[in-house]
Amino acid sequence: MTKHDWRWVAGLALLAALAGCARRRQPTERFDASSVDVLRTAFGSAVKGPAGPKAAIPDPDGWATLKGTFKLVGQPPARKPLDVNRDHSVCAPGGKPVLGEDLVIDTATNGIKDVAIYLIGPHPKFPVGDSKWEHESYGKTAGDELLFDQKQCVFLTHLLAIRSSQKVRVTNSDPVGHNTNINGIGGAKSESITVPEHGYSMYQPGGQSPRPFKVICNIHPWMGAMMLVRDSPFFAVSKADGSFEIPNLPSGVELEFQVFQEAAKNYKELTVNGKAATWEQGKFKIKLPKDQTETLNVEIKSAAFGA
Repeated sequence: MTKHDWRWVAGLALLAALAGCARRRQPTERFDASSVDVLRTAFGSAVKGPAGPKAAIPDPDGWATLKGTFKLVGQPPARKPLDVNRDHSVCAPGGKPVLGEDLVIDTATNGIKDVAIYLIGPHPKFPVGDSKWEHESYGKTAGDELLFDQKQCVFLTHLLAIRSSQKVRVTNSDPVGHNTNINGIGGAKSESITVPEHGYSMYQPGGQSPRPFKVICNIHPWMGAMMLVRDSPFFAVSKADGSFEIPNLPSGVELEFQVFQEAAKNYKELTVNGKAATWEQGKFKIKLPKDQTETLNVEIKSAAFGA
């Protein structure tokens, strides 16, 4: 075979190879739905299948009441005296000490004052005015005005809980001026209010807060209180003896509550109706039977407050 013939044969071989490449196809990808469950089991949440329909929340079957007490077990930390550095004749008459109110324990009952307990679920946003979820009695008070007074340079209500639709009359019962600085969070607006002696000003939050927030006085910086604003009417603040009550709650559905106490570090060492319990981040769930009153007697160890 001549040199020219070899070149001709090599050219034919190259064309054949190129033609073979053109005909080569990638294998068809196939999806095996059963393999998703295997992968999900092996890798956990890293592999997710198609999202299914969201389960509908059932409607309540009526109304029920939740009541109870918050009490301290052990020796409470001593209340600290506040640094009253001006207007002594009004703010500390007779030189009496003014004590902090972040943790106040009733000496007779060991009750914990100013514990907030409020509904946070199941609805991410409470269906305001829905007659299945909100008892008609709450509609009558939705626009009520609440009092937030100051006397002897102390907020007379240390933890004020209100609905976002309500108004607050910020009052000054002292013969000196106050600056009530409301540090709202979430949908609750912030507002700095100058309240003259024996005067008042109005505050309307406009939206809810995810948790209580601080209220201070810039003129008398030792003054401090807290405010909680919710769209839902289902909340309470414990009284001096530690007792609370929330009437006309939706029954027959699982409800989630948040508990807040200003000085509490955690809610891990609890007993609820005599049984050991842990409320992670102060949250718990409960289902209330129709037309019944459920009682929660909660005891919190002093270690939760750093004592």
